[in-house]
Amino acid sequence: MSRSLDDLGDTQKDTLRLLYRGYNAKEIARMHGVHPATVHQRLTAARKALGVNRSIEAARMLAEAEGAPVYDGLLYDEIDIAPTPANEPSSWLSRLPWPLPTRRRPTNDLSFLELLASILGLAAAFMIAAALFFIALSLLNSKFL
Repeated sequence: MSRSLDDLGDTQKDTLRLLYRGYNAKEIARMHGVHPATVHQRLTAARKALGVNRSIEAARMLAEAEGAPVYDGLLYDEIDIAPTPANEPSSWLSRLPWPLPTRRRPTNDLSFLELLASILGLAAAFMIAAALFFIALSLLNSKFL
């Protein structure tokens, strides 16, 4: 490491590593349990120590010095999602092909026809519910008038 990188504290280095991985100040603050202003102060001190104008430049300098792999911010990190237990009770409602991601099925893998059928089914259910509401409303209105 160069002389200026040796002057960085451990918290500044951790903050720069997370910034290099694509996290913003609020996310870094949550991870470290500090206020976002503290993260900005750490980044400012690191920029001054390294003599750069942008925090991402300081983060790149540290990553290159540590031999970190090049991080492509356009690629998403894999999210480790635990599988749903098989013994979890399921209702008929959870087995319907909803057009939105659910806890049981986090990705929307419906075909176009399944998606269209789901949307039309939901629209029909809402129309029936609205019709029943207005019928009940008119019955109550005629009963009290």
